[in-house]
Amino acid sequence: MSDVGHHVREPREFFNDLYHRFLLSPKPSMKAMCLQAMAIVYGRCHEEIGPFNDTAFMVRKLEECENRTERDRLLQFIDKLLHNRHNVKLFLDTNGVRVLVDLVTLAHLHTQRAYVPLQTSSLEASPDQQRDTEKEWYYGNKDKERDGPYSFGEMKELWKESTIHQKTRCWAQGMEGWRPLEQIPQLKWQLMAQGMSLMNESDMATLILNIFIRMCEFYPSRDAENAIVRPLPRAKRLLSEPNALPHIVQLLLTFDPSLVERVTKLLNIILEDNPQLPRAFSTGVFFFILMYTGSNILPIAKFLKYTHMKQSFRPDEQQSSDIMQRSILGQLLPEAMVCFLENHGSVKFSETFLGEFDNPEAIWNGEMRRMMIEKIAAHIADFTPRLQSNTRATYQYCAMPVVRYKQLEDELFCNIYYLRHLCDTLRFPDWPIKKPVALLKDVLEEWKKEVDKKPPEMSVDQAYDALGLKTGVGGHEENVVRKAYFKLAQKYHPDKNPDGRVSHTPSQYIPIFSLFYSTIFSLAQIASLGISH
Repeated sequence: MSDVGHHVREPREFFNDLYHRFLLSPKPSMKAMCLQAMAIVYGRCHEEIGPFNDTAFMVRKLEECENRTERDRLLQFIDKLLHNRHNVKLFLDTNGVRVLVDLVTLAHLHTQRAYVPLQTSSLEASPDQQRDTEKEWYYGNKDKERDGPYSFGEMKELWKESTIHQKTRCWAQGMEGWRPLEQIPQLKWQLMAQGMSLMNESDMATLILNIFIRMCEFYPSRDAENAIVRPLPRAKRLLSEPNALPHIVQLLLTFDPSLVERVTKLLNIILEDNPQLPRAFSTGVFFFILMYTGSNILPIAKFLKYTHMKQSFRPDEQQSSDIMQRSILGQLLPEAMVCFLENHGSVKFSETFLGEFDNPEAIWNGEMRRMMIEKIAAHIADFTPRLQSNTRATYQYCAMPVVRYKQLEDELFCNIYYLRHLCDTLRFPDWPIKKPVALLKDVLEEWKKEVDKKPPEMSVDQAYDALGLKTGVGGHEENVVRKAYFKLAQKYHPDKNPDGRVSHTPSQYIPIFSLFYSTIFSLAQIASLGISH
């Protein structure tokens, strides 16, 4: 839809005539045409036309309509309406954010995207196969108990067989309660909707994210004198609530470059000066955002720079330095990369993250990035297929083992330098040392730690026993160990029990959740790791 062309004469009268025709027309095609024209006119002349006081009515029409063409025209019209600041307030008053969040999750159903490189076997199943295997849906009529679970593909078959209909009450994880099928966006637009869509699911999500970004920019969290505004502007407050923020974050798992860039930009805006920032990690955002394989990562680097040291998580391993203890990235990236982000900023970090570097301050390459992505993909593999069946499924956070990079096995990182490279005066003769006295103290401390190292207190069999696995069998498959750990983590992990229930953790599990729990996934190395009670 283009906004170029001749100037509209008497735009207010023309717009009102179009709106009147829209209200009176019984035909969906005529309604859609009127909406298209209204969007063009308002987009060009919204300052002359002024506020549209029926914004709330258009939001209700969007929520109630069952025609794809009308839905897309309504979205395009609402997009133009929200160029007017007064209309944004009306939109927020009528709970328009919830309606658009329901629609934006449909992006997970778009199956015609370009192939994303670096995918692992855990993500290689086709969307149709994933929908057929993930049983997420329940339904129930008044005269019988709930029935299920069913996959999304099975729900389609039940619809074709008329076993379920538009009034059938359905439920899946992520929904607030049982709702009629006609009020569940995924089922409504995939099973019962009529007409041809003008936008695919990704294009629709892109439009909605642009709307969210514009609304937040209308109401910034800082005033003209850079003072923090309190309370938090309503647009940001609504988008950071549990029924909105996780679903926006999970759009990162589409790996669509346009969506990832917009989601990251929106998150940067939403979380600025937001009291909810310290709990952002629980949405899985740091897992999802580092799995992205594209090259447009500057917004991602800006997000990481602003947020990584402000998360209220509990590290499960005694890390080598204070920055690794405080940074949520300490479990995913090498210490040098975390220090590089903190010391050099988002622009240089982006260049390093995408390149091949082997110097005293950064050892990083494409193979290490691939390994990190594969480890994260394996960690969340049980969740990603669910979004293909239930677009409102919500990720349940579980901390991830520290990623061990084989390229760094023989490296000693101290202060902000790899000592082997720093001592290589042939390759790096004049490498600048920012704080030589601090570096010398840290080198002496590392030397003392090496001298004081003691043998481990926990054996491989003891670790297996703590996990409830058989001992003396010569080892277990990684996926078996991972499931055993997750089962205990759901019950005892401090990030899953923030109210202090970890104090009731049985003593044999404390080593698992307090130190080096990467050994759960690499038990062959446990003999060389110092785990204490």
